[in-house]
Amino acid sequence: MTLSLRARLLGAATLWTGVALVGVGLFIFWLFKGHAERTFDARLEANLLGLMASVEFNEQGQLIKTRDVGGPQFDRAFSGWYWQIAHGENVLIASRSLWEESLPALTFNAEQAVALIGPDSEPLRARGRRFSAPGSGPELSILVAGPQREIDDSLSLILPPLVISLSLLGIGLAVAVWWQVRWGLRPLTRLRRELLAVREGRRDALPHATVVELEPLVEEINALVAHNREVIARSRQHVGNLAHGLKTPLAMLVNSLSSAQAQNSTVNEAITRLRRLVDHHLRRARAVGAGHHLGERTPVKTTLEGLVEVMHHVYQRGPKPVTVVVDCDEALAFRGESQDLDELLGNLLDNACKWARQQVTVYATTTQPGELLITITDDGPGMSEAQRIKSLERGERFDESTPGDGLGLAIVHDLAQLYGGALALKANTPHGLCVELTLPAVN
Repeated sequence: MTLSLRARLLGAATLWTGVALVGVGLFIFWLFKGHAERTFDARLEANLLGLMASVEFNEQGQLIKTRDVGGPQFDRAFSGWYWQIAHGENVLIASRSLWEESLPALTFNAEQAVALIGPDSEPLRARGRRFSAPGSGPELSILVAGPQREIDDSLSLILPPLVISLSLLGIGLAVAVWWQVRWGLRPLTRLRRELLAVREGRRDALPHATVVELEPLVEEINALVAHNREVIARSRQHVGNLAHGLKTPLAMLVNSLSSAQAQNSTVNEAITRLRRLVDHHLRRARAVGAGHHLGERTPVKTTLEGLVEVMHHVYQRGPKPVTVVVDCDEALAFRGESQDLDELLGNLLDNACKWARQQVTVYATTTQPGELLITITDDGPGMSEAQRIKSLERGERFDESTPGDGLGLAIVHDLAQLYGGALALKANTPHGLCVELTLPAVN
């Protein structure tokens, strides 16, 4: 599957932006969680130190609490806030909130908080320490615990605004990336339009690149266009030399024929066909290069007007005057050389005028972007379907009484194909022939 450069850039940016936002979100959540736990632990530590300072052994050796510390949450039954002071496994004194329950007797490190399961299987977070109370007494352990749900509730309050903020940030980054990619690829879009203008003949070469990275590409394309023109010019020169080399021996052959041989119809027909075939293949050789030549642009209406003037001059003065009517927009242009369009339309108009009774109609339009359609109809006798198929073969003729050698439609067919076009012959209504010529157009 082929992906566009824009899709690749947007896809990569979206992927890494999403990964980064998720990572940042987890990191921020971890920071908030750490802050909430440190705040909670500091609260536990403050209560723990206050309780240690508020207990002592009396004269009877009993551990008593000299003042209230920690607030009413330690007095409310099963509030989630608990404390107890123990000697080994024996709990000496505890908060009223424990009621008749007790916390696990564990050895705690003063620097760490641990998770416990309290009354009613409630998750607790606790801190503990070993200490000695004033008065004569053994070493004691104190434990202060608070509900884990308070940390979870504070985190649940932070999570929605965090998700919303990161989502809005992600949307903003996506818009920024889309704009950045579009702005960054704009020189490539401009280069494509300029290259299309060169191909259609509206420019001779690409202008200087406005982006440093595209300068080598523009230089190479301009060098390729110049090389293409040079190759075409050399090909045409070789074709001209070949024409001269073939036609000169042919003329010498004709001049060397005796008068009797020159008057022989068979010899004359063979020589005429030979000339026509040489011209035909020389045109094909020239058109091979022309069909791939960049930057050519030929106005269709100008070519038609010149050809119609010739046809009027030839066919309006004969015994059967023929009128040629043209319907063509000024803006229509053929993407190719003018002499090839002359040959294409000249052969078709000559055939149409030759067989028409009174009128030939030419209509030119664009059927879709980059495609030119020229329709030529006449009011002549027309052709059968079999004749229309055979007429595109070289030298095929159906009326020997009419001048010609049967190469006109074959030449048009070959030239049209070399330009990537097509030639179609159809029956005209109510009578005559309709010729549809499809060629590349300049947009």
